[in-house]
Amino acid sequence: MVAVPFSDPMNSCRAKSNGVLKEKILDNLDRWANDLVAPALPLCTTPEGKDEVRLEFRQQIPQSVMVGKLVRAVSGLRGALVLAKAGHITECAAILRFVSDFCTEILAIGMSLQQDSELSSAVKEFVDQYFMRRARTPDEFTARKRMRYVSREKLMIAYEAASESPPIDPNLLKRTRRFVNMVYDSYVHGAYETTMELWNPRTRLFEMRGHSFLKKREKFVEAVFLKMHEVVLAVEVTAAMTGHSEVFKHVRQARRAMDTNEPWKFSGNKGLT
Repeated sequence: MVAVPFSDPMNSCRAKSNGVLKEKILDNLDRWANDLVAPALPLCTTPEGKDEVRLEFRQQIPQSVMVGKLVRAVSGLRGALVLAKAGHITECAAILRFVSDFCTEILAIGMSLQQDSELSSAVKEFVDQYFMRRARTPDEFTARKRMRYVSREKLMIAYEAASESPPIDPNLLKRTRRFVNMVYDSYVHGAYETTMELWNPRTRLFEMRGHSFLKKREKFVEAVFLKMHEVVLAVEVTAAMTGHSEVFKHVRQARRAMDTNEPWKFSGNKGLT
C-alpha cells in the first residue's frame, strides 16, 4: 500500500483550503500506519486455551510497540472524529485522551532509541509490559502478583530530555502537556464540568443522543484535527525508528505543511526540521 505523496507542500498546500489539507492528511494516516506495520507481518498465532489463539507480531521489540500503538492512535483519532460529528462531544474528548497517551508512548520509545544504545529503564519496562500475556480468567488474574505499570510521567523523561535544546522550551513543553492532559483527563473521569457541557438550555435537557448545537460539534471536530498533529509526529518518529524512508519522507512533508498552516501553526514550532 502506497500513501499519497505530499509533493511541494509549501506551495500546493497554500493554494488549497485548510479543510482539504486536513482531509488529505487524515486520509493518509491509516495508509502510513499499514505501510509501517507491513514488515511485522504475517502475524504469528499462539494457542491459548481450548479454542483461542493469541495474535502476535513476529518480533517483540520496541519498534513493534511503536507500530502497535500507532494503529490504536490512528483508529482512535478517526473514532473521535465520528463521535464529534455525531455530537457525542464528551466521548470524543475521552478518546482523544487515549490517543494522546499512545502518541506519548511512541515518542518516548522513539526518543530513547535515538538517544541511547540501550533503552532507559522506564522505557524498557514499558516495552516488556506491553508484550505480557493478559490474564484470561478471574482466578488467573487474582493469582498473579500485582504489577505497577510504568507511568506516563516516567515515559516522558526521555522525550523531554531530547527537547532540552532550542527551539522548544522544555518547561513550556512540560507545563503545556500537563495542562492539556488535565483537561482531557476530566472527560475520561466524568468531571462535573464535562456533564454540564451536555446541557441544552433551550430544551432544559441533557443531550445524551448527541449535542444538537452545531458550534459544539464544530469545536470538537477542530479538537480532533488539532490532535492529529500529535499523531502525525508519532508516525514520523515511528517511520524514522523503523527505517521506512518513503513513509518518513511523506509524513515529514505533511507535518511541515501543518506547521505552517492553521490551526496547527505556532511560533514555538519555528526551527523544527
